[in-house]
Amino acid sequence: MTDRLPASRVVLTGVRSVTHLVYAASWLRHHVAQVEGVVQVVVLDVGSGFGHARVGEEDVRAYLPEHPRLVVETEVRPGHWRAPREVDLTLLSIGLPGTRAWTRLVVAGRGRRPKVVVVDEGIGSFGNVRSRRDAYRRQGGGALRTLVRAGVVSAGGAVLTDVHWSLYEHGRDGWTVREDVADEFRRRLSGTSPSAARAVYLTQPWPDIGVMSEATYLAHLVAVREQCAAAGIGLVLRPHPSEDLERYAGFEVVPGAAPAELAREVVDSRVVIGSNSTALLNLAAVHGTPALRVTAPELAPLEAALTRRQRALLGTFLPAPVAVGALSAGLRSMPAEG
Repeated sequence: MTDRLPASRVVLTGVRSVTHLVYAASWLRHHVAQVEGVVQVVVLDVGSGFGHARVGEEDVRAYLPEHPRLVVETEVRPGHWRAPREVDLTLLSIGLPGTRAWTRLVVAGRGRRPKVVVVDEGIGSFGNVRSRRDAYRRQGGGALRTLVRAGVVSAGGAVLTDVHWSLYEHGRDGWTVREDVADEFRRRLSGTSPSAARAVYLTQPWPDIGVMSEATYLAHLVAVREQCAAAGIGLVLRPHPSEDLERYAGFEVVPGAAPAELAREVVDSRVVIGSNSTALLNLAAVHGTPALRVTAPELAPLEAALTRRQRALLGTFLPAPVAVGALSAGLRSMPAEG
């Protein structure tokens, strides 16, 4: 006699980056072990994403687990919205429950409620209504519209979510890493380790979303490079997947389609530098890569907008942010290699 499910259908929604696929893959790897029969995964919105970071079918195939009982489909058919009663039905969502997909599943299933599993979207998963509203405002929404949207999605998340499957968990002893999720990142490492000690700066598309001008951002990066040179360390940039590499002409760049957390060129660097990004946090917490946070006057509003939970999470695994002028001292104070 077994407690395992006879079969399962999983509708995956909200994927906007390859990193989202890694979070989803960690849950799917766990889930398939709980199912006796076939696990059918239907991925919605393939091709979504920001700028150059759109997630295609080849990414879905590459990053979701391979298993003889796991079937992945990216072409959505009408029959996918209703599963036989003997088939477990799950809505697997990134960040917050996909309310449109949930509604369609309930309507097609004549009132049958799917189990809702929510995995991380990034550091935004640890925010609140205010931080979510601010994020929507940076995407160009109006004040009232973004407030209503943030409230609705937050309320939906609280009501609909059955399981939170998160890389970071908060308990009596503070923030800890959930190892079965972290293992998915470690399992997916690829690329070649750098041959020399160097700092890797994780860029962000700040000019594209209006946080700072391109000229100001490039000047910031020049200052960072000078601080690294003063500490005897070379600097290379790892552009955000959504960015155009031509922006960084004149800098040494380590391009790559894989997220920074999955690239040995970044993971095995002497130190990784960046702002309050999910990638910087994951590199330090999952891989133990030495990391430094650097700030700038234009980033102060983003720092101020962090929630208490986000500050505590970042502070658990990363040092406090420093101004560019203090970066050289921070680099010199780091333990020597080996």
